[in-house]
Amino acid sequence: MPDYTGLVKAMKQAALDAVDAEKPVAVYYGTVKSESPLKIDVEQKMTLSEAQLVLTKAVLDHYVDIEVSHYTVNDAFLNGKHTHSITDTYTGGGSCDFGNLDTTHKHAYKGRKKIKIYNGLKTGEKVLLVRFQEGQKFVVWDRVCDHTVEGEWL
Repeated sequence: MPDYTGLVKAMKQAALDAVDAEKPVAVYYGTVKSESPLKIDVEQKMTLSEAQLVLTKAVLDHYVDIEVSHYTVNDAFLNGKHTHSITDTYTGGGSCDFGNLDTTHKHAYKGRKKIKIYNGLKTGEKVLLVRFQEGQKFVVWDRVCDHTVEGEWL
């Protein structure tokens, strides 16, 4: 009697592959293992490298343009203690700013400005990944935790 074990295994695998091919997406959770090179551990099953990842702007440092229309504030941080050269237009004399004038004032800050958004992934952050249908590439969609921030205003 012939041994059909190999044939049965091949048929089972073909059936599983056909079912997987019908799934348009698969969603996974991951943890950033390292930033450079970027590596993400996926549900304790595998580690993905940069070559396997497609990153969205939600997880990348990038530049954007913003429109602003406001003024600087005089507070303890700025304190207004800087000088501007002032010409005496009444007598035609030279500069009369010797640091004794009250220079507390505001500066206009207006127009289209370029800023950098620091959204790059940090080690230990949790992410949401979507697998492409063929399973070779993963989109890092977004974080599933608070973003790690390091700005000066903290």
